[in-house]
Amino acid sequence: MLVILFNVLLGASALYAFVRGGAPERVVAVAFIAAAIASYIARPLGQVRFEDTEFGLLLIDAALLAVLIAVALWANRFWPIWIAAFQLFALLVHIAMLYQQDILPIVYFVVISRIAYPMLGMLLIGTTLHFQRLQRHGADPDWIRHSL
Repeated sequence: MLVILFNVLLGASALYAFVRGGAPERVVAVAFIAAAIASYIARPLGQVRFEDTEFGLLLIDAALLAVLIAVALWANRFWPIWIAAFQLFALLVHIAMLYQQDILPIVYFVVISRIAYPMLGMLLIGTTLHFQRLQRHGADPDWIRHSL
């Protein structure tokens, strides 16, 4: 049931980001969808036990973190920093499981699986704020230029 709820929320958030968001919102939505699909492929639902480090999920979470950090560095937005921070926390839980194998599987599972919900919420908030800036000012630059 939670998988269905997550997929519905992910689909709704991504659709909203595609319809009302700018490039950063769309990039994050695509990254979330790609990570979800990769997670289902890497570890089908009945096979995930969370008794040991889930290396497939760790690699997917690391790749997602790289995308989110890139968006946070280049987007003309504040919200991607928070999403990247939440994703970093998820990755650190995988690393903690590598180091300390006696972490309860339920704790590992809850942290890894539930961290995505506030991240989806932040994407919704970021998309709404972008759309409001567009309505108010007529423009909202997507990316910042870094001088080297």
